[in-house]
Amino acid sequence: MPTPGYRKDEGSRGMTHVNKRLNLKGASWVEPQGAVVLFEDFLVDVLADTPLVTATQSGTAVAAAAITGTGGGTVSAGHGGWVGGATDDVDAEIDEVAFGGLGTGAGTPWLAPAQAGNGMAVVEFGFVIPTALTARQYFAGFSDDPVEGTGTNGPLNIQAAYTIVDVASDAAGFIFSSLATAPTIWKYGATKANAQSTASAATEGVTGVVDAYTVCRVEIDSSGNAYFYQSTSGSTAIGRQDPVGIGALASAVTAATLLLPVFTCAATATTSAEWEIDYCFAACAR
Repeated sequence: MPTPGYRKDEGSRGMTHVNKRLNLKGASWVEPQGAVVLFEDFLVDVLADTPLVTATQSGTAVAAAAITGTGGGTVSAGHGGWVGGATDDVDAEIDEVAFGGLGTGAGTPWLAPAQAGNGMAVVEFGFVIPTALTARQYFAGFSDDPVEGTGTNGPLNIQAAYTIVDVASDAAGFIFSSLATAPTIWKYGATKANAQSTASAATEGVTGVVDAYTVCRVEIDSSGNAYFYQSTSGSTAIGRQDPVGIGALASAVTAATLLLPVFTCAATATTSAEWEIDYCFAACAR
């Protein structure tokens, strides 16, 4: 007779599965055999060496997008590879980093939430906002377009108060905008076929700390509902911390629309804006 597997409770050390193979379904970040998965940690000499990353900088960038081993501010410097740059010092000039590699240039969207079944489409970024969040804004999450182009402030952005402006038709992610208020400048949001969600006082669980390691994670299920997770480091919590849930948006995006991971940084005045990314993780069950 075959011996059944069993789970052993080891208290604070968690659960251990003993004796039998454990198959997981629907957890795309655990079982890559059943999912399409991308993890980019920038462990290359020059950015051109990775076909999965395209950095597009409009105008004349103050600092070209480049690989570095010492990014990450004072608390996380040198942890793996980093990529960083700085925008042109012109209002609405933007740096866009897209992950995928399909097709030519920045590639085409490749994550299909509608195909995830009981699983999820997932995008997660680890990054640092190098300097004070003034005259700039960032976006990290899903978008339907790898390059939104000059004269924009990202797939989703906030120009005043807490009203989301969309450039993408479908997108979901985190918005760090020095132009936002009511009362903070850190939000999450989405747009579905150009119908924007609201970033109000009820959706301000997002935080932002200058020169601190930040993790932003977005999950989208097969119905297009979006779930947002975040963590930031501090003086006693150095480096990446596991992100925790901070909110959700029902029917956030069109589930059948193909998406891809996008990180953007835009200047909102005649001052260059800097950015640094440690890694991008993306997956979708199928």
